Amino acid sequence: MATTFEIFPSIGIARLGTSDAFFIGPEPDVPLDLRRRDTSGRVLRQAARFRVFRCERDATGLLTNAQELSANDATIRWTVHLVNRKSAAPRFNGVGRRNNATGNDVQDHDLIIDPGARSITGPGTAQAMDTGKFKGVPVPLGHLEVDPLGRLVVLGGFGNSSSPSGALIRDFADNDDWHDDISDGPVTATVSLVDGSTVEALPSWVIIAPPDFAPEITNLVTLYDVLLDQAIAQGQLQVPNPVSFEQHVKPILLRALGYQWVNRQARQGFDDTQSGAHGPDGSLGNFASAMAILGDPNPAGNGLRQRIFRLLRNPSGPSAATIPAQKRMPRLNDENDSGDVLPLTSTQYRAMQLWSQGQFVKTGVPQGELLPDALTRTALEACAGGAFFPGIEAGRILRETARYMQGMPFRLSLAALMPGEVTQRNAVPWQADFHLCRWEDGGKQLGWWPAQRPDDILKDANGSPVPWARGLADTPEALIANWHRLGFVKRDPANSQVFIEQDRDPTLSETGPV
Repeated sequence: MATTFEIFPSIGIARLGTSDAFFIGPEPDVPLDLRRRDTSGRVLRQAARFRVFRCERDATGLLTNAQELSANDATIRWTVHLVNRKSAAPRFNGVGRRNNATGNDVQDHDLIIDPGARSITGPGTAQAMDTGKFKGVPVPLGHLEVDPLGRLVVLGGFGNSSSPSGALIRDFADNDDWHDDISDGPVTATVSLVDGSTVEALPSWVIIAPPDFAPEITNLVTLYDVLLDQAIAQGQLQVPNPVSFEQHVKPILLRALGYQWVNRQARQGFDDTQSGAHGPDGSLGNFASAMAILGDPNPAGNGLRQRIFRLLRNPSGPSAATIPAQKRMPRLNDENDSGDVLPLTSTQYRAMQLWSQGQFVKTGVPQGELLPDALTRTALEACAGGAFFPGIEAGRILRETARYMQGMPFRLSLAALMPGEVTQRNAVPWQADFHLCRWEDGGKQLGWWPAQRPDDILKDANGSPVPWARGLADTPEALIANWHRLGFVKRDPANSQVFIEQDRDPTLSETGPV
C-alpha cells in the first residue's frame, strides 16, 4: 500500500464575522458549535481547521488507514495564500470583466486583494493576512494560527464591503468599484518528521464564505453531493449499491422537511394538490409522519413513495410538465434561473427512483469512512450545492473536473487553479446577492438558498412565520450595513422539534426600516 501525507479536509470552509473571536466549523468528531455571537454581541467568525494525516491507500486510491500527526510527531510548516480577485474577474453575466480588468494580474494588481502567501509553524503562533489592498485601500482577509495539537486554524475577514468612490449597487453580482473580503486559496504543509526526513503533504484549499444563518438546516443538494456525483460519473467512486433508506434516502427527505423553518411556502407542503404541510400537524403532504412506511421495502408503500418521487425533477431528462414548479420539490430555482425547480444530482435522483420502486434496503451496511474523508464530507455538506447563480461558498468552477488533482475528486490542483479563483465570480459585494436571492413571490414563486439565507423564520415555536430580514430597508445597502444584526435559525432549546430565530440584535427594529 502507498503511504502519503495529506491535509484534511481537502476543502475547508471558513466564514465571515464581525468579532475577533471564532468557533470551529462543523467537524465529524466534535459536537456542532452553535455559538454565533461573542459576549459583546458581535458575530463570531467560523474558522476552518486543517490536520495532516499519514495515509495508506489501496491500488484504487481508496483510503484504508490514516493516522493524524500531532505536534509531537512532526514539525509542520503551514502555508496559506488567500486572495480576493472578484473585482478583476469575468462578469457573471458573461460580458467582459469587472472594472474593465484585463485578465493580467500584473496590470490588474490594483483590483486584486493579495497579501501574499503566509507561513506559520508551531502551536501558539499566528500570522495576519492584512496587507492586501483594493485600489490602495487596505483590506484584511483574515489570519492564521496553530492550535495546541499542531492543527492549522484559518480565519477569514470581518464582512466589510465598500466602494472607494461611493458607487451605487446596480446588480446582484457585478458591481464595479466595489470590494468585499471574501477570499480563497491553497493550504500547504511541509512536514519534518522526527527521523529527520521532510515531506510535502498533499495540499488542501480553503474557501472564505458569508455566514450560514441556519447552521442546522441542510441544503437538499449540498456541495458534497455535487462533488460526489462528479466522482461517480468519472468512475472514481462507486454508485451506492444497494440503496439504503437510512443512508441515501432519509437524509434527502429530512432536508426537504427542514425548509419549513426558513421559508413559509415550504410549510404549504410539496404535493401536487398543494394542500398540506410538512409541519407537525399531520396534513396532506406531511411525509414526516410516514417515515416508518417510507423506510419499509414492503410494496404496499410504493404508492406513497412514488407520490413523493414524482415531485422531483430529473436532472438529465425533461421536466414533468404536468406538475407546476410551484407544487414540486424543492421550491428552489435551478442553476439557469429557468423557472423550473432545482434538480437533485444524478446520484441522488437514482437513489430516490430505486426507493420509489421498492428497490432498497432499510439500513444496509454502513459504508466504511475514515476520519479524514469524514472531515471533508462534513465541511462540504454544510455548503450549498446549487443553484450556482452565482453561488454562496463557491461557484460553477467547482464543477470543472480539470481543476482537481488526478484521481482525487475532492482535492483541488494547485497547478490548475489560482488563489482567489474559486470565489472570483461570486457576487461583489456578497451582500448584493444575499439581498436579491430570496423567495420570489411574483411569477415563479421559487426561492434560492433559504438553508443559508433564510426567507422566513419563527420567532417562537407557536408563532407564525415572519420575514428574516424584517426591519431592514429593501436595499442591498441596508444589508451591507446591517447583515451582522440579523438572527440565526437554531433548534429551540425548549422544543427540540422546532427551529426558531435566535441571536438577533435586540436593538434592530421589527419594522424599521434601517
